[in-house]
Amino acid sequence: MLGLPFEEAGSAIETLTGEEAPQYRLLSRIKERPLFGGHRILWITRAERSPEIEPALLLEKNRSTSTVLVLEAQDKILASWAKTIPAYSLALPAKPADRESWLHFLAERHGLTLSRDSLEPLITTYEGAPGPVDQLFIEIEKAGEGPSVTGATLRKHGVESHYKTVFELLRGLEGGEKRFFGEWRRFLDNGQSPFGLISLLHRQWKLYRIAKGALKEGGGDRTAALAVASVGGVQPFVAESVVRAAKRLPADGVARGIDALAEADRLLKSGVAQDLVMDRLSASLAVLFGRDSGRKIPGR
Repeated sequence: MLGLPFEEAGSAIETLTGEEAPQYRLLSRIKERPLFGGHRILWITRAERSPEIEPALLLEKNRSTSTVLVLEAQDKILASWAKTIPAYSLALPAKPADRESWLHFLAERHGLTLSRDSLEPLITTYEGAPGPVDQLFIEIEKAGEGPSVTGATLRKHGVESHYKTVFELLRGLEGGEKRFFGEWRRFLDNGQSPFGLISLLHRQWKLYRIAKGALKEGGGDRTAALAVASVGGVQPFVAESVVRAAKRLPADGVARGIDALAEADRLLKSGVAQDLVMDRLSASLAVLFGRDSGRKIPGR
């Protein structure tokens, strides 16, 4: 986030609890020069317990320093702070209606309104992370493209084609939709690398593996979804979708899918035509969900 070299990152992050960080101490600390490197992060957990804390004053004093001050607090406290300072939940709410309300709230902070066709691209592109959404709204506001933010507005900022295609690709794969076989080609036509697509699919298969493992241990759908969200680092609504898809895979579906992805990666690196490789991969993965693509799979 700060452009820190990897080897300096550990020394550039300092964590304190709110009890250890009264307002006067925070004001003093943010003025200090970092011992290592040019920047640092001062992360305060349970910040609401910091004596006499005034977030707005901290923000004012923190603007021109080399320290990034992060205040971590409960959602109710963040909601009150959000009236005077930039404040975000770590993720958007799980319920679709609540997620949409939060997006509208972020937009209103910048004098923007969201059209109906802008909501899905925002949610699927950023997977529920409010920070990047807010930064996008800042860019739109500065460009004078408001006050209405539409799907066309988002496309000008690169929000739709890449991420939305991947979302639809996965949904089509898991749902056995015929259009799945055209989605990967549209992804590549938009200038994305086949290796990028394989990487994203590989990440999805890791999520399926987590879900399968939790289900195998006797946990129900809810337990498996909690495991996927926690271990896989995805939002609850994404985790629930992963569990539903994982249940449709055969017992060896995770291993076969990962093998197919590894083979596609190897073939691409060997110089085999990407259309042939991706056709083979898409058919191999579709078969795992119990659907026949209607194409002959080479070597099968």
